[in-house]
Amino acid sequence: MNKFLVSAHWLLNLTIVGSAVLVIVTAVMLWQKHQVDAYIEDPAAFDEVPSDSRAQFANAIQLERLGEHDLALDKWTQVLGTHDASLLPAAYYNRGNINLREALSMTASDGRQIPLVELAKQDYRSALSLRPDMWDARYNLEIALRVVSEDPANNDDFEKNVISSRRSIESKGFKVDLP
Repeated sequence: MNKFLVSAHWLLNLTIVGSAVLVIVTAVMLWQKHQVDAYIEDPAAFDEVPSDSRAQFANAIQLERLGEHDLALDKWTQVLGTHDASLLPAAYYNRGNINLREALSMTASDGRQIPLVELAKQDYRSALSLRPDMWDARYNLEIALRVVSEDPANNDDFEKNVISSRRSIESKGFKVDLP
């Protein structure tokens, strides 16, 4: 009986310590969640961005509003690296918007316009693959497709020199026909 009481006493102590640790861990997690929510509500009030993907998303929105498009692109890319499924479509969409806006502000002769439009199209397609009902991404993809068409019949950039279908290599002493 005495051994039973000693074992019960230690089991009770272990349960109390485990419960206290669980309460402390839960309190810390709740405090961190509160900090992230406070940052999302007012990002300007904080000096440092929390490492949570939702806070990074809010920071990217703030940077875009301030006109820091390159930093916003970096933040959208960081959000995409977190693999938070709820934020991925919007992050792709916003990254595509930045690239498309920058491309549309350039002249047609600028060599950087086509790669930026292609990046925007890729991001819009990624957003649509994750969320097919995202009509804003569909609309912006249509705009990007009008700027840089993917139809070879409508785009002179797709013209290539026609190479004869039959070629041959001559060497000393013999001739090899290539298909």
